[in-house]
Amino acid sequence: MKMIIRRTIELVVGLVVIVGAVLWLSGGFDKRIAPTPAEIASPRAPEDARIAQVERTVTDITEWTSGAVASALETEVSSQILARIDDVRASAGEAVLAGQILVELDRKEPLARAAQARQAMSAAKARLDLAKSELDRFQELFTRNVIARQRLDQATAEFNGAKADVDRLERALDAAEAALAYTEIRAPMAGIVVDRLAEPGEMASPGRPLLRIYDPSALRVEVPVRETLAVHLSIGQSLEIDVPARGMTFEGIIEEIVPFAEPGARTLLVKVGLPGDPQLYAGLFARVAIPAGQRTKLLVPISAISQVGQLDFATTVGPERRLSRRFVTLGEPEANNRIEVLSGLDVNETVLLRQ
Repeated sequence: MKMIIRRTIELVVGLVVIVGAVLWLSGGFDKRIAPTPAEIASPRAPEDARIAQVERTVTDITEWTSGAVASALETEVSSQILARIDDVRASAGEAVLAGQILVELDRKEPLARAAQARQAMSAAKARLDLAKSELDRFQELFTRNVIARQRLDQATAEFNGAKADVDRLERALDAAEAALAYTEIRAPMAGIVVDRLAEPGEMASPGRPLLRIYDPSALRVEVPVRETLAVHLSIGQSLEIDVPARGMTFEGIIEEIVPFAEPGARTLLVKVGLPGDPQLYAGLFARVAIPAGQRTKLLVPISAISQVGQLDFATTVGPERRLSRRFVTLGEPEANNRIEVLSGLDVNETVLLRQ
């Protein structure tokens, strides 16, 4: 029992000695000095330093939407009759005049029908002349009571029948001559041929397109516009148009806003007129700037920005002309050598400009 008590005392004494040694080595018995913040003086801006204030400006914003150049006057040329194509006198990209012959069809059958109609018309007119002379003669005989009324009525009926035949054959002749005229397909308007869709030897039929023509003087840009923006547009409003392939910009006037929203895209089709220019043609890619409201921007001179690696910084001038470097996020450059600051600065703060 005494042995156990002795070993316990020795163990406790050993632990006390070890803890005391650790505290002594770690400075636990030394006098502590309370920490105080170290004051580091920031540099001051020189008296002749160039400075500027962060400016706030409200600017109109636009949303660019993409579309294509199209013609307000575009048509498909097709045949009115079923016939073989003899010749196509226009090719894609060729300029044509109104009334110019574009396609010639086989004339043999229409010529034969027109000739038959003319012969039938001549015979009908001869019969009509004979019936007229007979009617005149019988009217004179009836006046002198030489013939009965029945014979005069018969002559009148024969005359009316001959006249009806002439009227019917006149319409048939008109149709035959129209079919003959249809063998020459002419341009309905002046313009440029977009597509040549038929070749000699093929059959032309009513409704089948042979050529497509558009008027280059009536070009416009057709673009889908988000419905939330399109509802604020109006006919006659001026919009900026960009044609990247030509490196050209124009001011266009809204000619039409189609009053139907595409269910999936939630857009309305807007048609903006283009000024006449020989460098433009249908199908070119184009963009239109749509007004999308206003937003506030913070602007500083470009000379207020410095770069360290890929990071942008601005140096602010605080009270007592103390300088402080700020990390900033930049937007797009503006006019007058200014640039937009998205974050890092606030309005009316003063920034140091590079010399």
